[in-house]
Amino acid sequence: MRVTIHGVPVTAIGLSHHLVPLEDLARLSEASTPVIEALDAAGLPGFVLLNTCNRFELYFESEAFHAGLETVLGSVRDALPEPHRNLVNEFEVYAGQAAVQHLLEVASGLDSMVVGEAEIIGQVREALRASDTRASAALHRLFHAALTTAKAVSSETDLGAAGRSIARVGLALVERRHFPVAGRRALVIGTGSYARVVTATLERLGCSDIRVYSPSGRAERFAATHPVQAVPVDGLTAAVGSADLLVTCSGGERTTGPVVTAGLLATARQPDAALLPVLDLSLSGDVEPVAHVLVNVDLIDLEEVGAHAPAEQTAAVLAARDLVARGVETYLHLERGRQATPAVTAIRAHVSQFIEREIEAANRRYDTETAAAVAHSLRRVSNALLHTPSLRAAELARTGELADYSHALHTLFGIDVEAGVEAQA
Repeated sequence: MRVTIHGVPVTAIGLSHHLVPLEDLARLSEASTPVIEALDAAGLPGFVLLNTCNRFELYFESEAFHAGLETVLGSVRDALPEPHRNLVNEFEVYAGQAAVQHLLEVASGLDSMVVGEAEIIGQVREALRASDTRASAALHRLFHAALTTAKAVSSETDLGAAGRSIARVGLALVERRHFPVAGRRALVIGTGSYARVVTATLERLGCSDIRVYSPSGRAERFAATHPVQAVPVDGLTAAVGSADLLVTCSGGERTTGPVVTAGLLATARQPDAALLPVLDLSLSGDVEPVAHVLVNVDLIDLEEVGAHAPAEQTAAVLAARDLVARGVETYLHLERGRQATPAVTAIRAHVSQFIEREIEAANRRYDTETAAAVAHSLRRVSNALLHTPSLRAAELARTGELADYSHALHTLFGIDVEAGVEAQA
């Protein structure tokens, strides 16, 4: 069975924060490299992995829905460590138009832990960039449509104007519980894309004393392009000891367990030291969970940040959903029109055969100048005659009536649209 809804042979599968705990998403995220390798070996026409702190999703194109779905689910299951393979059984599946709508909602921030968050559009863009050679033309078109819609939501609704992000919500929680971050010393662990978001958010809140530590030794490189100070590889304990606020978001920089252990915090923060807010924004947890028992540490993780996310703004959400609906319709309109391409190509090839024969005859019969004039005239007439049939093919494709058009070409002219040549008796 081939599931192609309105000409969209795309399927989306995966999990988000709506269905499973963040720790399960972390297990999936950790397996992203073997998953990609397994899918490379599967021979799909194309796929894109969207892996964020909110979700682990695969968008793929396949010739046959059921066979493609079975292949992808099997590849993901085999790539996961044994204890976590049952997560595949929980995957949501979106096919055709449903996959289109889902991606546009995701890119627009409507499906995020913090509704309207600003970071997701960059994450969608990065997912496409990282999968550039693996994504089919259909997936490239779909992701660009999603990015276009997300930009419209950001610029045309109050949802985008709110400037929401997980980092902003987390830091707002810190400020409500403890102190304004302006004028404080912040230590950020991580140098990836989200570390850039965190440092920018800290700056906007008035924090100018920002130190950065990298588990992979990239702090100096990060500090060269950001208004922060790099912490030496062996300077983490001292940096934690002198910080007023600790924010962790190391992501893929970690190779082993938590970067910040309870023992490190206990060593760095003497019992009489000021209470240290620790905001752990890493999906897999940069801070050892047992650290929450330390009397002078307030550990805030992603789960808690999500629980304090602002309520949806009804009017803004409705406006955003309207833009998503329009984006879906625009995308489908263009994709339906694309279905006409084989029919248009076939009829043009059919007519071209006759035109080129007449041009060859003119070349034999007339002098060069006259033959060139005949060729120009014949091609101009051909283009004029084919203009309306080409437009009509696109119109019928958009209304789902292209099959009748193709049948007429076969009946009247012996044109086999599928093969793009004249049908053989």
